[in-house]
Amino acid sequence: MKKLLVLGLLIVSMLALPLMVACGGEEETETTAAPTETTAAPTETTAAPAGTETTAAPAAAETLKIGAVVWTGWPLGYDMKRGVEIMAMLDNEAGGIDIGGTKYKVEFTFIESNNDQATTMSGINKLIYEDKVKYIVTDTMYPGAVFAETEKNAIISLTGCPIPTMFDPTYKYTFQGGTMMQATPEVAGWIAKNVPELKNGTVDLAFPDEAGGIGYAMGVKATLEAYGIKVTEIKYPVTSTDFSAIGTQVKADNPSAFIAVGNSAMDALIYQAVVQAGYDGLLFSTTTVTYDTLKTAVPEEALEGFVGGAWPVEFDPAATEVAQVFKDKWIEVNGKWEGPEIQLTAAYAALRAALEKAGTTDVDAVAEVLASGLTFEGPTGKGEMIPRLDLGISRTVDNISEFCVKKIQGGVPTLLHMITLEEGKSYLAPGILGQ
Repeated sequence: MKKLLVLGLLIVSMLALPLMVACGGEEETETTAAPTETTAAPTETTAAPAGTETTAAPAAAETLKIGAVVWTGWPLGYDMKRGVEIMAMLDNEAGGIDIGGTKYKVEFTFIESNNDQATTMSGINKLIYEDKVKYIVTDTMYPGAVFAETEKNAIISLTGCPIPTMFDPTYKYTFQGGTMMQATPEVAGWIAKNVPELKNGTVDLAFPDEAGGIGYAMGVKATLEAYGIKVTEIKYPVTSTDFSAIGTQVKADNPSAFIAVGNSAMDALIYQAVVQAGYDGLLFSTTTVTYDTLKTAVPEEALEGFVGGAWPVEFDPAATEVAQVFKDKWIEVNGKWEGPEIQLTAAYAALRAALEKAGTTDVDAVAEVLASGLTFEGPTGKGEMIPRLDLGISRTVDNISEFCVKKIQGGVPTLLHMITLEEGKSYLAPGILGQ
């Protein structure tokens, strides 16, 4: 069932407009379906076996409303929704979030965006004007329109967007909630420095011909070339569904390694095309595309030796205690671990930490905490808010995260290294931190 679901999402992801395209522009789309809404209901606790003693968590005294407008038609949005639901469930089962000594039960309202600008804005307006939320964590598809409305209404928006167009020095309430931007230099830098096959080698780099894909790819290329690696670009139309030509070129080039830089669904199919063409060199990735996602398209034997980014939850056991608690709850709720794409759960982890540190639900106080170098932890590992001095922004509006590096060995993701926050900073592009 999992494979059928993932394959379905792969097809939808390729045919629909990717997040990275949407983050790069403000085009109106034709679809104007009414937004659908789901509100996470309080969970029921299972009674303990007879004869055991239990201590009930204190009931939350208040309710904290959080909104999200997500596109569940692709893996990142679909799994973001499920991931933050798990995190909120864990918090509620523990009695709620402690904010200034008061326990708050988390109530999430999710609205389907349908990957459409009009539907997205309708959902944002509903959250602001009808549901009266003050906090939004989302995979925001149309940043300009969304942020104009959230900023005007003093709504904190922690959003996942892969390109710097989301940042504006005048914004006070808008923050990068995903870890997309800094994943590339952190993981690419470590792999380039430490994987023997890449030392003074060559790499074929495939990426979609649109703003987000180009931005990702150029970041990867610059990082690899800084370590003396020669990179050949392979650009493809963002609407592509047939990647055989990429496979043919990679086979002919026979580089030391091959990497695809797009979204996880499309990348898996590109790796599949490269393997089917007969290329047997190193496959690697700087993103956190999971082994479960890859093997829905690529034969497992061809993935042996694959090197790439990973979250702590991908390993068994998970690489951190927080990640293991999340993974255990996921399995309890969903029946099994499915290799979900959870990077946007970092947005909820950052918001929760900011509320706890502020000790109040006052939006300005919470925004100030986020803008002052907050550290936090969730299933994606430890994170830290950072400035974008390269964009003239000294407030901490972006973030970096711990990243694991995995290698597929014996059909199992094996931890090669965990990039710490301090180590990760050393791989960032010059100017971001003023270095």
